[in-house]
Amino acid sequence: MGEDLFTNFDGRGTDLYHAALRFRLLRQQGFPVSLDGFRKLKNSEGRFKEWLSRDEQGLLSLYEAAHIAFDGEDILDEALSFATKNLKSILLTNKNINNAFQRQIDFALLVPAWKCVPRSLARHSLDFYSDQGALLQNQKLLTFAKLDFNMLQSFHKQELRELSE
Repeated sequence: MGEDLFTNFDGRGTDLYHAALRFRLLRQQGFPVSLDGFRKLKNSEGRFKEWLSRDEQGLLSLYEAAHIAFDGEDILDEALSFATKNLKSILLTNKNINNAFQRQIDFALLVPAWKCVPRSLARHSLDFYSDQGALLQNQKLLTFAKLDFNMLQSFHKQELRELSE
């Protein structure tokens, strides 16, 4: 299955974000995903290619994907180390970084998506995407997500009221 993840990946940054995202989502759902595609991220000396450190969105996606490693998957351990180092460097040196994206990196470094309680991650994501404003391509989806979150929150409040009576 891993071969398909990197089909559109040309080794120069094209679609790193989506390839790493697909890897993470498939792994989270229990699908066996090959690591072969990740070898394209390395140069002939066995180190991660230099351009990866400049692809901020792709690097964050790689960071999240690398957290879903099994014992013995050294390439994911190396990817995690590489991504962590470079994301921290981006926060320290890149003064032009979007404030919302900076908060997203900070949150990911603090609590990776894989280790986060889903509703907590949903709450953080709602805040992040709300700040995107006009940049967000699907306002209806954001509105729906907010409604869903608020309905569940209301349900939990009602349950707490009933329990405390």
